[in-house]
Amino acid sequence: MEDNSTNIIDRLKASTVFKVVSGYAIIAFITVQVASLVSSSFGFDEEFMQNIIIVFLVILPFIALIAWAASSKYGTFKILGISLFLLFTGYGTGSYIWVNNFMLPQVQEYLLEDDNVSAWMTSNRINSIAPFFSTISKDDDDISAVANIRVQQDGVNISWKAYGASKKWNYLGKSPLEPVRLPRGILQFKLEKEGLESVYFSSNNPSIKLDNFEIDMFWDLDPINMQGEGTSPEGMVYIQGGNFIPAITGGGTDPVYLNPFYIDKYEVTNKEYKEFMDSGGYTNSQYWVDMDFISDGISLTEKEAKKLMVDSTGITGPAGWEVGMYMQGSENKPVTGISWYEGLAYARYKGNILPPMYHWVKAAFAPEEIIAPIAPKLLTSSNFSQEEIKDIGQGEGAYGTFDMAGNAREWVWNIFGGRGLTLGGAYDEPTYLASQTAPLPRMDRSLKNGFRTVRLINPRDLNPFGDPIETQAPKDLSFYKPMSDEVFKVYSRNFDVSSSKVSSELLFQDDSHPIWIKERIQIEVGYDNEKMDVLVFRPKNNYGPSAPVVVHPGANYYTTPPEIDDINPGEFSLDFLIKSGRTLVWPAWKGSLNRMPKARTASNDELMRYFRNLYIAWVNDTDKVLDYLETRDEIDSNNIFYLGMSYGALFNTHTLLFENRYKGAILYVGGVFPTYPPLVDGINHMPRIKTPFLMLNGEQDYLVPKASASFFYQSTGTPEEDKKLIFYDSGHWPLPRNQMIKESLDFIDKYTD
Repeated sequence: MEDNSTNIIDRLKASTVFKVVSGYAIIAFITVQVASLVSSSFGFDEEFMQNIIIVFLVILPFIALIAWAASSKYGTFKILGISLFLLFTGYGTGSYIWVNNFMLPQVQEYLLEDDNVSAWMTSNRINSIAPFFSTISKDDDDISAVANIRVQQDGVNISWKAYGASKKWNYLGKSPLEPVRLPRGILQFKLEKEGLESVYFSSNNPSIKLDNFEIDMFWDLDPINMQGEGTSPEGMVYIQGGNFIPAITGGGTDPVYLNPFYIDKYEVTNKEYKEFMDSGGYTNSQYWVDMDFISDGISLTEKEAKKLMVDSTGITGPAGWEVGMYMQGSENKPVTGISWYEGLAYARYKGNILPPMYHWVKAAFAPEEIIAPIAPKLLTSSNFSQEEIKDIGQGEGAYGTFDMAGNAREWVWNIFGGRGLTLGGAYDEPTYLASQTAPLPRMDRSLKNGFRTVRLINPRDLNPFGDPIETQAPKDLSFYKPMSDEVFKVYSRNFDVSSSKVSSELLFQDDSHPIWIKERIQIEVGYDNEKMDVLVFRPKNNYGPSAPVVVHPGANYYTTPPEIDDINPGEFSLDFLIKSGRTLVWPAWKGSLNRMPKARTASNDELMRYFRNLYIAWVNDTDKVLDYLETRDEIDSNNIFYLGMSYGALFNTHTLLFENRYKGAILYVGGVFPTYPPLVDGINHMPRIKTPFLMLNGEQDYLVPKASASFFYQSTGTPEEDKKLIFYDSGHWPLPRNQMIKESLDFIDKYTD
């Protein structure tokens, strides 16, 4: 028995398999021990160590199998067969794990983020490496659509990439190009051919799925006509003509046809404007002919007008310059502090004109803007930093222009009510002003006013697009009737808020700012298992409880919001409230900030449900915020005020109707605005609002016309002595800061116990 055991052990020791396996086991053991010793130094966690052991155990039988084959007859063939088996098995197993555990979840994550380009590229990679194990294809309609890219010239090289991406271009082929499948989303295209000017443009796949129907998924772009090399004036971009819908306030909803034109790639810089001045731009009368100079409603001569066109030292030049010179290091910043007249004179010096409003909009936004806007991505890459004007080159538009959103707001050709129009918004304004027309006195020389120029291929193309813009006809609001008591009784049940103890948590507190203490609070709202973050800015060095002002901001916080921790009370000049000893309360209202929906279908039924639920949620959110404020000893909960701005001033009626703890409401650029669905439209119950309020509006506000603000004022049930409406000589935003501050503080003081 002992001899047999010894023989078995001896044979085992002599076996090649035993030697290989033993050696492998020793190496594996040493490797694991060394890894465990250095794990803390290199950050190897317990899971990593477990994976090492699993890998060694999985490889062990294959090592033994190969050793057996090598030591036996026909070993070479056996090894070859085993290797092929292992190769296919390993490929199949690895591919399955790689596709299902790593790549497909990544594709799904991209789709949830509406990043169809990355989803498409990833699915391409899957199908090229492991097509048998993929459950998703680059040809899936959820990811891609067929695009027909046509060029009037043959032999043009066509490439594409994701909008705003720095990645290399993906080559498609030469024109004429057969329809190709491309990912959904905003793409940039490059067209190149020797002897022709290269063309860059962005386009968005207009295919869109709705709840109850689908728009045609075929992506058919208008044929592109390339220009001969050297055709475009220096520094300008060729804009192909065609039909488009002006995606701005005042632009209308009917398609507009424009002939091709050229527009400056960048805003005019300080350096370029200095060249105009040095060449006698202010003294050459041919640049200033046929201008009806007006300042403060008074007609001026050319000589009188130019006396107003001086810098901070009284020397001719833009308002922000000194001694006729721009600040050092700002040569590539857009020139600002100029009037409409100065912009037009410079344009004439270049042989151009100021952009007609429609031409500016055509160049700023993608042709499919009305269907699937490029704006959200354009706005996030533009200079709306709330800090300062930056060098040109921020935010690339649909046709290769820059800075058409943010940075400097830009004068356009058209006149509105004797005023000039600006477009694009300025660096310190809310992003939604990028698509708002802002009327200003033509002699306005704000340090936010810049411009660029346009060259029409045929000067007659100015007609009728250079005509003055007509004042919007006020909406007919006469059909709105107050709800009866019976209907309102049933209606109001939708807004019942269940009473419950406030559940809150302090997430962080920051007292590094010299003026305020910043807190981020999280409150349970009592529906859908949601929590609401609330920013609280308490004044420092304030003795006794401070009155809180609850803010409901503008539409940009529902479309392209900042990170909640980046909210700055100075953004809308609201820091004056904290400086005056009040506490500023900024909730993340349902639908805004970090509570934005990831996706929302555009069917009418879905929109109606969404807005109905949004209004109900706001009433509930308000109740929970005010309940929380009542728990704070540092806050005077007997004197709570509401401050609505634009969006928050237009859709506030439910808040004021169903919450009686507000001592008063301040409404910046508010009014009435018919909404989805009509059943919950606040206009129907405005006579029941009794809250004292102050309304501050702009005479030239395109978004909220004067008639809209007046209708709100007249329709509320608030006693006449408790409501006030003031119109300033301004557009939608900003309002005159000093007057805004004075009126707001006077109102708060008046209604504070």
